[in-house]
Amino acid sequence: MGDIIGHGVTLAGGTTGTVGKILSIGIPGRTADMIDVTAADSADKTCEYLVGLIDEGEITVEVKYDGSNSGIAQKLNTAFQGRAAESWTITLPDSSTFVGSGAISNLGTPIPIRDKVTQTITIKLSGKLTYTPAS
Repeated sequence: MGDIIGHGVTLAGGTTGTVGKILSIGIPGRTADMIDVTAADSADKTCEYLVGLIDEGEITVEVKYDGSNSGIAQKLNTAFQGRAAESWTITLPDSSTFVGSGAISNLGTPIPIRDKVTQTITIKLSGKLTYTPAS
């Protein structure tokens, strides 16, 4: 496969359904806890670490605001108020996917005077984020 652009990326929640009007999506930076196991007799007076648990992080999304009764704002507000994790799927234009479970932890609506109104969504992942390459 060659290079791709983000146009055509989709986001869908198992309960929320497809989230349209996407302006950008940020795939999280995964981190692992580093547990310090250094002791007084560690070799060469160097620190020693064990790799601990992985935190899959957060998915960040920016969408165009749609305040209609069936619009994105209503869907996202319902999901946020429900405070439940659901399965989220990000599908890239080349058909590769990221799938993980998470709940909306932050829902904002910036309202600039000289630009479009958007919504920002943060989905805190719980468990593993699974990547499937394009076929």
